[in-house]
Amino acid sequence: MKKYTFSDLLQKKCFDFSRIEIPLLQRDYVQGQKENADDMAINKTGYRFITEIFNSMKTKTVMDMDFIYGAVEKDNKFTPLDGQQRLTTLFLLHLYFACKDFTGKELEEKMSMLSSFSYETRISSRDFCIELCKLKKNFASEEKPSDYLRNESWFFNKYNLDPTVSSMLNMLDVIHNLDSKDNLSYEHLNFLQFNVLNMPDFGLTEELYLKMNARGKLLTEFEKIKAELEKKASDSNWEDAIGEEEKFYYKADRSWTDLFWAHFKTSIDDAFLNFMAEVVIIELALQSESLESESGKKSVRRIQKIAENSENLSVEDINKNVFNGFKHILDLYCLTDNATKRPSIDLWDFCEEQSSFFSTVCKMDEGAEVTYPVRGLFYAQTLYLEKAKFSEEHFNDWMRVVRNIAENIDIDSVQTFKGFLNLISEFSEGCEDIYKYLSTHQMKSNFAKSQVQEEIYKAKIIVKEEAAKKLFSELEENPFFTGRLYFAFYCCGMDLSNDSSELDLKLFKKIKVVFDNNLSGDDISDDFRVLLFTCGNNRFYEYWGTWSYKTEINKRRCIGSLGDLYWNFSCPDNPIDHKDVLKEAILKLSKGTSVRQLISDFKCPDEMPKWEKWIIKHPDEFSEHCSSHYFGITPDNKTCYLYEGYIRPNKKSDCFKIPIK
Repeated sequence: MKKYTFSDLLQKKCFDFSRIEIPLLQRDYVQGQKENADDMAINKTGYRFITEIFNSMKTKTVMDMDFIYGAVEKDNKFTPLDGQQRLTTLFLLHLYFACKDFTGKELEEKMSMLSSFSYETRISSRDFCIELCKLKKNFASEEKPSDYLRNESWFFNKYNLDPTVSSMLNMLDVIHNLDSKDNLSYEHLNFLQFNVLNMPDFGLTEELYLKMNARGKLLTEFEKIKAELEKKASDSNWEDAIGEEEKFYYKADRSWTDLFWAHFKTSIDDAFLNFMAEVVIIELALQSESLESESGKKSVRRIQKIAENSENLSVEDINKNVFNGFKHILDLYCLTDNATKRPSIDLWDFCEEQSSFFSTVCKMDEGAEVTYPVRGLFYAQTLYLEKAKFSEEHFNDWMRVVRNIAENIDIDSVQTFKGFLNLISEFSEGCEDIYKYLSTHQMKSNFAKSQVQEEIYKAKIIVKEEAAKKLFSELEENPFFTGRLYFAFYCCGMDLSNDSSELDLKLFKKIKVVFDNNLSGDDISDDFRVLLFTCGNNRFYEYWGTWSYKTEINKRRCIGSLGDLYWNFSCPDNPIDHKDVLKEAILKLSKGTSVRQLISDFKCPDEMPKWEKWIIKHPDEFSEHCSSHYFGITPDNKTCYLYEGYIRPNKKSDCFKIPIK
C-alpha cells in the first residue's frame, strides 16, 4: 500500500476532501502535555515520539507512522478516527519548518495548505489553529515559541484554559529546542510517512471512537456539550449582535470557569454540567406553553430524563431562549458573592446547613437532593438576586414565603413543578417587599391555592401589626407546623378566606406558647395523649382502627407520633370533630394550666367507660404499659388491653389488662 506524507494528505493526493477536522468526540491533543504543572518537559510518550521523528529526519531514514484511519463525511471533510495525535504533531512540525524555511508567497502557500487542518473539539482549539496559520515568524535559537505566541494580541486567556492549545504550545517549544541542535529543514519532513485509509461506510459513531481510542482520554460530557453548544450558537447566529466578550465561548473560558474554579477546583466540569442541566430543566418548564401539547409532552420527557442524570443533557434541548436564559443566570451568579448567598432562615431538608443553593444544584457536596421543590427555591433566589436591591431582611421574607409553599404542597411532577415556577414568577414582581405585595395584590395563579391564601392572610396582618411577623416566623419553624399556620389560626377562630377577620394577637401568642411547650419535638408526651381523652366526645382514638384477629378485640391507636397528630387532627380537610378535639386541648392549655393539672381536674362523665376513667386517673401507669401507643377494646367496650411493647400481640396475655373495680 502506498505511503503518504502530511503534505501529500493536505494536497489531496490520497483522495479528495475539503479539510481535515478533528471531531468533537476525540480527546484533547496530549503528546505535548506535561506530566504535571511543575514539569518543564512534556510527557515521556510525547517526547519519545518527537525525538524518534527528529532522529528519522536527521538520518534521512523513512519513519513508518502506521495507518491513519478516517472517513470523508457528507460535507466533504475528512474526519480522523485514529491518528489525531500523530496528525497534530505533523501539523506543528510543518508549521514550524514552513516559518523557518519560507517567506513571501511560498510561505503563504504553505500556510494556506495547513489551514485546512483544524479541531472541532473546542472553538478555542479551532481558532488557535487558524491564528497559527497566519504565523510568519522564524524563531531565534534563544526564543520560546510559546512565550512569543502568548504575547500576541490575538492570544486570549481562553487559549490557556484549553488543554489542546497548551499541549500544542509545549510541543512547539520542544520542536524548536530539538531543531536548535540539529538545524533541519522542511524537506526533511518527507521522511515521515504513513498509510491512509478512508472508511466512509463505517459510520463514525461514538462507540467506534471509544473502541479505537480507548487508551486516550476522551472529552468529558461537559466538554462535549460545551463544544456542541458553541458550534450551535455560532451556526445559528444567536450571538451575532453582541461583542466578543459577551459571547458564550468567551465567558465559558473566563468568568464562568473562574466561578466554578473558586468553588469546586478539580470538579469544574462536573459542577458546570450539573448547573447547566438544572438551569435547562427550569427554562424548559417555564417555556413550555402547554404540557398537554405534543411539544409539551416532549419537554416533559426531556425534563424527566435530564433530572435523572445531568449527562442526559443534549444540545438539542437548548434553543435560543434557553441559551440566553442560561447565560443570564451564569452572569448573575458571577456577581460579588451571589454564589454563596443563602437565606438565614431554616431551609429544612431543601438545603443543608452551610450550603448555598448554588452549590446544591451543582451537586458537588453531600447536600440536599435536587428535587423539583429545590429547583423552585433556587429559581426563587435567582429572581430575587436579579430583580431586587439586596436586603437581608427582605431576602429572608421572600425565601420564607416560597419555602412555606414548597414544604406544604406536593411538587413531584413536571406539571406541578411548572405551576410552582409560574407562581414564583408572579410573586417575584413584589419580591423586594413580599409582604406588602401580597397584602395588596390579587393573585392570578391558582397553584397552591390554600397555602397562598394563608401567606396572603399573614402578609395583611404583618403589614398592619409589626409584632405579628416575629410571632408567625417563630411558629413556622415549629416542626408541627413547618410553615403552615392554618391550625393555629383555627384555634383562634379565624377564617382565612374572610379578609375582615381580626386576629387576636394576644390569644395567638398564648397558643404559640402551648405549641412551643407541648408540640415542638419529635413526639408528644403521654400526658398530652391522656389529655385528649378529656376532650370532645372522649373518643378521639376512633380516628384510627382495625380488628385484631389474634386477640379478637378492636385495635386502636393513641397518636403514634407528632406527624400522626398533625395529619389527622389539624389539616383543613380533617373532620371538624377531629380538629375540635385538638383545638379544645390547645385552648385549655392556653389559659396557663399544666397538662397534668388539667387531667387531674377533669370530671369524668358517668357514662364514660370505666377503662377510660382509669386511664385519665392513672396517667403514669398508662404511660408505663402503653409504650407502643396501641391498645385494644373488647366489642362490648367494657375491657381495654394496653399493648405494652407490642404493636401486634399474639394473645391477650401479651397485653396489660386495665383493672376495673
